[in-house]
Amino acid sequence: MENAVLKIEGMNGEECADKVAQVLSGVSGVTDVRVSLLNCLASVRYDEKHATPQTLAGSLAQAGYPAAPAGTGGGCCGGCCGG
Repeated sequence: MENAVLKIEGMNGEECADKVAQVLSGVSGVTDVRVSLLNCLASVRYDEKHATPQTLAGSLAQAGYPAAPAGTGGGCCGGCCGG
């Protein structure tokens, strides 16, 4: 399992944060999602056999939330996203 932190554009309320969490949770291999509306970040735990930070960001972009990997690997403690 891997962790990725994504910087997300366009989140301006709880409904947006909920939608981002729903989109990411729907990606194959994703096991945990934490979204920080305040910091516009999502922390995602995923199976690297099924997903990559780029595919996660692509799924968000298709849903109208442009995103880019802010960090990957073991660097995320989960604290920035409410861990």
